[in-house]
Amino acid sequence: MSAVALLGMAQTLGIIAVMTVLVQVLWFRRRQKVLLNDRVRQRLQQRTEIAVEPAMAKVASSPLDRVLLRADIRLSRVQLTLLAVVTFILVALVLASSGVIPSLVVLALIIASAWLYWRFRFQQQRRTIFESLPGIMDSTLRYMDAGRSLEASLQESFNDAPTVFAPLTFRLRSAIDAGRDYTGLFDDFSRLYQVPSLVMVSIALRTSSRFGSSVRPVLQQVASSLRSQQELRREFMASTAETRFTAGAFTLLPLGMAAYMMLINEKYAEVLLHTDTGHTMLIVAGILQGLGVIVIWRMVQGVGRE
Repeated sequence: MSAVALLGMAQTLGIIAVMTVLVQVLWFRRRQKVLLNDRVRQRLQQRTEIAVEPAMAKVASSPLDRVLLRADIRLSRVQLTLLAVVTFILVALVLASSGVIPSLVVLALIIASAWLYWRFRFQQQRRTIFESLPGIMDSTLRYMDAGRSLEASLQESFNDAPTVFAPLTFRLRSAIDAGRDYTGLFDDFSRLYQVPSLVMVSIALRTSSRFGSSVRPVLQQVASSLRSQQELRREFMASTAETRFTAGAFTLLPLGMAAYMMLINEKYAEVLLHTDTGHTMLIVAGILQGLGVIVIWRMVQGVGRE
């Protein structure tokens, strides 16, 4: 490789490094602003009544429905079938034009993108639940202080909750109106969204309904512990924002460099895509990159999670 090519690659890497630093600074400042806005909104926000519409009160009836419900993805069977057909056609076109390995790469990218999108939506749902539960517990206690029964207090509190609680609110209202046991609904909802705090609420409600004990201390403890967790999470997210961004940059930078090298050097791309040696190199690089992503993911997996 000539000196001019090496100089060009060095300049390119320098530009990428500068852009990474700039993006990291902008991301950190934006994260600080978002955290500040969240704190102000949580102090000033007053809950408004949200009606539980039949469409929003969807109850999962199959494993696929449960998966979509956890991420609040509202797709009909026809839309899912259409997406599957489009994906199959795209992979088939890549297979016919470029071969087996590019088609497998495209399929893996589609699956990874779909999983990342689902994971992002699912974490958003869980974050909404954790942020709303303290207010719901406080509302239940206030309704009980006003002289309402436990069942009526729970029903009114969840009627004012965000739409992520719509399936639970719908089933809770139906169980209370029919006189059935409603404590198991909190267990189902906690398993659906992986919310351990609701298990404590369910146990307290079940104990109160069977033995007549007071549920007030448990609700107060749940609200207090969730607020403490949220405060610790905000501080931890703010202190580790640069670390998490750097981990993401280290994950994506090799892929970007490989794509750039293939774009500026057509022979390099031809060797990788049309020779057995290139295929072997791609497979080894993909395995190593996948292992690196898994290691980095495991390292930052607990950062900011509830």
